[in-house]
Amino acid sequence: MSNILLHHYKEIGLTTSQLVLYLQFKSYQDRGNASPDIRQIAKNLATSEVQVFDQLHQMVMSGLVDQQMRKTNDGKEEAAYDFTPLINRLAVFDDQQATQHVETTAANSRMKTFNSLEAEFGRPLSSMEMQIVNDWLDKDGYSTEMIKLALKQAVLNSALSLNYMERILQSWDRQGLRTRHDIEQHERQFEQRRGQQESATSNKRQRKKGPKIPIYKLGE
Repeated sequence: MSNILLHHYKEIGLTTSQLVLYLQFKSYQDRGNASPDIRQIAKNLATSEVQVFDQLHQMVMSGLVDQQMRKTNDGKEEAAYDFTPLINRLAVFDDQQATQHVETTAANSRMKTFNSLEAEFGRPLSSMEMQIVNDWLDKDGYSTEMIKLALKQAVLNSALSLNYMERILQSWDRQGLRTRHDIEQHERQFEQRRGQQESATSNKRQRKKGPKIPIYKLGE
């Protein structure tokens, strides 16, 4: 969280002076002093108490700090500053950044999928074909990884069409195959079974032929 604050404090509405002021407060609060002496903070920052109060007021007006009045042990009232709104705003910003990163990554992955299809097809995709691929991603929930693997199967089988790819994707989906690992493991098992069946068929044919019987000419 601290790195996010240092790198993005301006995006959440803090000035550089306010950031330094907050870090001063936080250093005391982390050590158990919830209401540090403003005079000491002003001294640490080599500024005046008036300027510290002015910065705090601006932060209160910006919704970054809550100011509360409370009584001290000697009966006097003093201002206490709660920076929870600042932390909450930072957390929301962090979530937004994470969501934006996911969306950007998804968009880039989608574009790479379109590029892969066009490279194999040797032509740009039509608007209808692009909509089919978008539906695979958005409605059917097929991942870009699944689509690329289906494209690979279509190329290997010399059946390069979206219809053929869709049949592959639907078959994988019915079998619960959603990841590269699941699909590749399934393909390996399929190849092993096919190899075993071909071997069994070959052995069966050889048994049907029976042993080779020598032919002798009569009278020999």
